[in-house]
Amino acid sequence: MILIVLVGMAGMIFVLDFLSPPALAGWILYLFPVLLAFSLPNRMAPILFATIATALISIGAFHPGASAPAWPTLGNRALTIALLWGSIALLRQLQDRHRTPLAPADTFHHGEQRRLRHLFGERVKELTALHRTVRLLQDSAKPIEEVLKQTVAVLPPAWQYPEITLARITFDNMVFTTPTFVESPWKQTASWVTLDGAKGMIEVIYREARPPEAEGPFLAEERDLINSLADSLSSYLNRRRAELALREAHERMQALSQQLMEVQESERRRLALDLHDEIGQALTVVKMNLQTIQRCGNTSDIAVLLKDSSNVIDQTLQYVRDLSLELRPSLLDDLGLVPAVRWYLSRQAERAGWKVDVQADELLSPPQSVAIACFRVIQEAVTNIIRHSNATNVTVSLRQHEDDLLLLIRDNGRGFEVQKALAEATRGQSMGLLGMQERIRFLNGSLSIDSNPGQGTEVRVRVPLSPLSSPFRTEVST
Repeated sequence: MILIVLVGMAGMIFVLDFLSPPALAGWILYLFPVLLAFSLPNRMAPILFATIATALISIGAFHPGASAPAWPTLGNRALTIALLWGSIALLRQLQDRHRTPLAPADTFHHGEQRRLRHLFGERVKELTALHRTVRLLQDSAKPIEEVLKQTVAVLPPAWQYPEITLARITFDNMVFTTPTFVESPWKQTASWVTLDGAKGMIEVIYREARPPEAEGPFLAEERDLINSLADSLSSYLNRRRAELALREAHERMQALSQQLMEVQESERRRLALDLHDEIGQALTVVKMNLQTIQRCGNTSDIAVLLKDSSNVIDQTLQYVRDLSLELRPSLLDDLGLVPAVRWYLSRQAERAGWKVDVQADELLSPPQSVAIACFRVIQEAVTNIIRHSNATNVTVSLRQHEDDLLLLIRDNGRGFEVQKALAEATRGQSMGLLGMQERIRFLNGSLSIDSNPGQGTEVRVRVPLSPLSSPFRTEVST
């Protein structure tokens, strides 16, 4: 629009100059549209218009009212052209001087805007990753493995260079990676440890080098992000493992309660049969002998019957004594844990025909609850050795380490699959392992079973001698 006005003004000035008397200096009017041309965004517009005005001023010198232009007229026109170009040069210099201090400010402003937009985009990516991770961790129905697999896929888009970003999450012997994961020197990591001691780690790597930032090629905010993700995973895994442990404990308690009732009934049945078959029959024999003595007049026959009755009574007393010791050895109450263990193991070794090695501190004197629990664990372990292992050598160690009592039971038998046995115990198919676990759990101790088929079995127990202890843990090795 301004260009059209300028062209129109130039045309009007030329017509006015061409038709006016020679003495009238109308060409001076060309200065005004030239000055107006400086308002156009094109920096070449004043120069182009000044060129056109120079040509029009030169043409206007040949006025139709005179045969030839006078020298003063030509001089004035030349002076006007010089004034025109001088004005352009002066105004251009003033314009450049005015713009020079503003150009860096404008550049800085645009650069700052680009920087802020980039930072804003990075924060949005980080918040998106946190939001997606939290939503994944809220799903308690999915298996832990599936949640960790989906979480590792969320990580690369949250970092500054997602096109070269790879990620890996490791936890408790499980490894989850993004596709084509490779090791790299440009790595950012964050680790955590759950309440039960399981370790985990998040690793984010760049396949290629990038400009240095706060932490190698990584931003300071990315350090905050990976730490937050590690904290979230730690809380999630603590919660899920606690839920699983609670569910397993509930299942064990149900199985144990059922087994306990069955064992009580079985034990009552066995005691009833033993009392009837052994003690009942023995007392019947004694009664019959006494009745015969009453009717017998021969003293030699009486002596035989009395001797037979005495033998029956001795056998009955021994059986009752053995039965009592099986239920609870008096040595455990009278002399303590170590003598009771030595007596019990020597007796079982004599029956089973294997060698036994007892390594114990004779001065060891644990609390009664600890002594009873350890003795019952030894009883159960030895019973399993006799029934299933075909062992020839058994080693039992009892010693104190700081504030804990350490118990070790080792045999050279056939061994077994521990995880399979524990699963069967949880389903109620076996009472022994559950009983051992619950006794040690009650004392806040730890129990580990290490066994492989053909390699024997090793049972390790750690029980605190004081009430303060760490939570119970069961460890298996297969």
